[in-house]
Amino acid sequence: MTTVTPHGASRLDVAAALLSLLHETTTEPRPDEQLEALTLAVAADLPVLLWGEPGIGKTAALTQLAAALDLPLTTVVASVHEPSDFSGLPVIGDDPAEQGVPMAPPDWAVRLVRAGRGLLFLDELSTAPPAVQAALLRLVLERRIGALRLPPGVRIVAAANPRASAADGWELSPPLANRFVHLQWTHDPETVVRGLGGTWPGPSCPGSTPSGSRRPWTSPAARCAGSSPRAPRSSTGCRPARPAGAAPGRRPAAGRRCSG
Repeated sequence: MTTVTPHGASRLDVAAALLSLLHETTTEPRPDEQLEALTLAVAADLPVLLWGEPGIGKTAALTQLAAALDLPLTTVVASVHEPSDFSGLPVIGDDPAEQGVPMAPPDWAVRLVRAGRGLLFLDELSTAPPAVQAALLRLVLERRIGALRLPPGVRIVAAANPRASAADGWELSPPLANRFVHLQWTHDPETVVRGLGGTWPGPSCPGSTPSGSRRPWTSPAARCAGSSPRAPRSSTGCRPARPAGAAPGRRPAAGRRCSG
């Protein structure tokens, strides 16, 4: 039996109308330290790893950032891939003795190379087994997938959950962790309340002084990165991560962390 409201609409229609309002969102230039840190690291071409509990908006923040910078977003869930998906699959040609055996890249890598720009999001990194983490080393450091090299306009961001809250989680290996800037992504009740009302903070990039150019930033919409291809690492507010009790001056073994 369907209940009809006095105005002639069923309760399901009213519920659908209310749900549609949740999809009508906008942004405002409001300070958000962790979003600013993420935007600055992406603009400076530093691989970023977001640490946070499940369901606190890491993926939504990346989607919003990609839209603000006018970059196509490519999401790759690391835990459901094999090592060969990142190192490449061998393809035997007509004369392998003369031509060798090339390593074919996955389709998403080919699309990124053809586009020449984009935001590569490696999700669920802490649920990827050690063999997959090892295969990701070359992708994050050398930007190579099989026989392809990602173009300068592609930025790399990853996300992970703490081991206690990850589904069948693994410890992140120190060699892979050291290739990222680590950002702790936290839950901000005020941001969520305003967001449910339809207004989220918009990505903004704090000022920084460029220190040279290794990879040009090609996105015309990234106003904060257009003339700052690679900012100094100190401008991100990052500090080397040192395990508790480690002697000062030793090389960090767990990556770099940023507060925010």
